[in-house]
Amino acid sequence: MPGLRGLVGAEGLTDQDPNPSMGVFPAVSLAHHALLGSMFLCLTGPGQAVITQVRPVHPVGTMDVVGYAVRPNPLLTGGKMVGTEYGTLQTYGFTRNKTVHIRCADPNSGQGYELGLELAVPPGMNAGATAFDIDYIVGGHAASLTFPQGAVLCSTSSIYDGPCKHVWQQYGVNF
Repeated sequence: MPGLRGLVGAEGLTDQDPNPSMGVFPAVSLAHHALLGSMFLCLTGPGQAVITQVRPVHPVGTMDVVGYAVRPNPLLTGGKMVGTEYGTLQTYGFTRNKTVHIRCADPNSGQGYELGLELAVPPGMNAGATAFDIDYIVGGHAASLTFPQGAVLCSTSSIYDGPCKHVWQQYGVNF
């Protein structure tokens, strides 16, 4: 049975050999969403996977996953992946698509999908996560993939403000 595979560069992600990275976003609110992208997904075999939920891993504070969607790799048509931005998924060309049906090929082929997340924090709050669990259905069965790309969202205007630094310190990072 096929499953989802997350790729960073040419390497596949596994729980035993994560390649964690973090995006940091100051000035996030319910009205000013953070976008986290560049999470590349493909299938390990024929079929399709429908993403049903995306959840923060090891959260500190309250992080809301406002939305998520996939789109064909924009690099193949001269576009760029989202990376870390602000706004809505629709602003960056995502539709409501949550289905992955492209099989993993040569890692250099670029065949696959970018997963984009739209994130927010409650007013006056700061939050973080080390990774995101991606729940999906494939062949009628539920499965999950942990994508080790995390985020710190701060309601403060600077990542160097004390409350935001406190979130970073929860993950062992000190300024």
